[in-house]
Amino acid sequence: MVRQIVRPPTLTAAVADAIRDAIFRGELRPGEPLREVELGESLDVSRGTIREALRQLQEYGLVEVVPHRGAFVTRLSPRMARELYTLRALVEPYAVRMAMENNAYSDEDMEDMEALARRLDDLERQEDATYETVKADVAFHQLICNRSDHQLLLEIFKGLQSLTWLFVFNVRLYQSDAYSDEPSHYEIFKAIRMGDPVHAAETLRNHINAAGDALLVCMEEEVDWQSINLQEV
Repeated sequence: MVRQIVRPPTLTAAVADAIRDAIFRGELRPGEPLREVELGESLDVSRGTIREALRQLQEYGLVEVVPHRGAFVTRLSPRMARELYTLRALVEPYAVRMAMENNAYSDEDMEDMEALARRLDDLERQEDATYETVKADVAFHQLICNRSDHQLLLEIFKGLQSLTWLFVFNVRLYQSDAYSDEPSHYEIFKAIRMGDPVHAAETLRNHINAAGDALLVCMEEEVDWQSINLQEV
């Protein structure tokens, strides 16, 4: 039997991934201009390819385009954080509840979920592990939501996760999650393992709400937003 091939990404998708990774690593900061010529020379692609890649990233909330000014890495604000986490608190618990009601989590899923939860607990106690912590957090939430098999919901979820990464990495506030009163990722895993969809959804909702509250406290009291948002647009 001929094995199924894995299609390589299009050039535009590969460029979008490269720019997104630079944003996620803090190499391109919130408010920073995304100049087509400079990006094209850096990645050795045409301006048209850069333009299409930026359009893709705009769909996921990572890039904002200002008429007559150009494209910028999305700026951060307490209002956006509040809207982000309140929406996540609606979308993600619903996804998990659907997955559980359809018995969609396999034994392998549960093993991966536990491994990620334990890794997150370990990373949250380490210094200078922001990137790896956020990466593991995104993977955990993707795993528990993807089995909902609700394509429109998952498209929304993908954009929410991108914005979450942008916030917690650039503001360096992931530690606020570790020290808040939210249920840990391992507690979310245990709630899913118990098999009660309502309880699991509520545990996840409490986790997201507490993380959002902690993020907002730090943003509103401790962060100089003129220094975070480099470019006023």
